Amino acid sequence: MSDFLYRKNKKFYLALLLPALALYGGALVCPLLFGTLPYSFLNWNLMKGSRSFTGLANYIRLFQDEKFVHAVFFTVLLAVISIVFSNLLAFAVAFLLDQNVRAKGVIRSFFFIPNIISGVMVAFVWSFIFTNAIPNIGQILGIDALRTVSWFGNPQMSMTAVVIVTTWQSTGFLMMLYVAGLQTIPKDVIEAAMLDGCTGLHKIVKIQLPLLMPTVTINLFVSIAGAFKSFDIPLSLTGGGPANSTQTIALNIYTDAFGAYKTGYASAKSMILFLMVAAIAFIQLRMTRKREVQM
Repeated sequence: MSDFLYRKNKKFYLALLLPALALYGGALVCPLLFGTLPYSFLNWNLMKGSRSFTGLANYIRLFQDEKFVHAVFFTVLLAVISIVFSNLLAFAVAFLLDQNVRAKGVIRSFFFIPNIISGVMVAFVWSFIFTNAIPNIGQILGIDALRTVSWFGNPQMSMTAVVIVTTWQSTGFLMMLYVAGLQTIPKDVIEAAMLDGCTGLHKIVKIQLPLLMPTVTINLFVSIAGAFKSFDIPLSLTGGGPANSTQTIALNIYTDAFGAYKTGYASAKSMILFLMVAAIAFIQLRMTRKREVQM
């Protein structure tokens, strides 16, 4: 009945959406087409106010920029690692909450609260943990590795710290999506599988995960997009250091635009970031539609 009503009043529903779509499209498209894109072809110093047309010089330059290339590398690395660990942890917690366990609300809140807290506050809390709590624990337990580790003075440890905090913050939202997905699986399917001897890990791999693939697909691309837009945690936790080792693409753009005032050059980098995120969104949309057709 609802499908029939939708098809009958499709034009009416689309008309209701037009104002919101126009506002959203204008807020996204206008700054991009009339601001960032034309600025990317200029040699523009924001402090000096001088502008000159340079064509594709900014785009050629950024591919030769070692800091930007490293920022792309670190962003991709952050995306891959955080995707794996945040999704595994989120699914494990969601699976636990789907069982008959006590204090479900407490567990759900414990993992979801970091997602609604400001990234600056999250970075401040973890900065205290890395610089005070962990060394004190190492001193109490007599573990020199924990007591003397330099989380922010070593590039590898700084990158590890950013990955840990990013994973911790993103797990809660992914967990809620997995919980919703698990609750949509018909109970009779699970019961029939268990009657056939499909239990434990076999039940997860053969029954639940295949039925959760739409949710898994969404979570994977949400994680990827979040990693590519990562800015506040690296800025507040490490400042992109040491030696720019934890600069993400967004932080690298911010440094050029508001640190060196290279507005034209930063605009070219912004266009590259936009194209990367747009490609991710396009692939997600195609895969989601493909799965809907299959279902």
